[in-house]
Amino acid sequence: MAHEASPFGRYIRKQRLEAGLSLRSVAKAIGVSHVYLAEVERGVRAPLKEERWPALVKAIPSITTPALERNAATTRPIQINLEDAPAQYQDLALALARRMKTKDLKAGELDEVLRLLGGSTVEDD
Repeated sequence: MAHEASPFGRYIRKQRLEAGLSLRSVAKAIGVSHVYLAEVERGVRAPLKEERWPALVKAIPSITTPALERNAATTRPIQINLEDAPAQYQDLALALARRMKTKDLKAGELDEVLRLLGGSTVEDD
């Protein structure tokens, strides 16, 4: 069965290769097998557990914790139960989901939404 690399796996692989590091050396540094790390990179396995992130950041200095967080979060679909949410919250969630699906928010609009919601606009990867 073919797997598509996850955002988390692609990020780690890209940073590892740009740093000129082998799969085996990084795997050893973070305390996992090279087979396991390869499976994470290919999207066969879920993102590395957060307890391994400090060692990963140390092993590959171009990796940042905020980028790991973002890539781990975007690796899995977000599910929100709106059943008990007030109608305005349901409307907000659905409107945002529609706009994200069509990707038609302009940069200024995205910045404003993130500002209102207390999100970040920093590009870490």
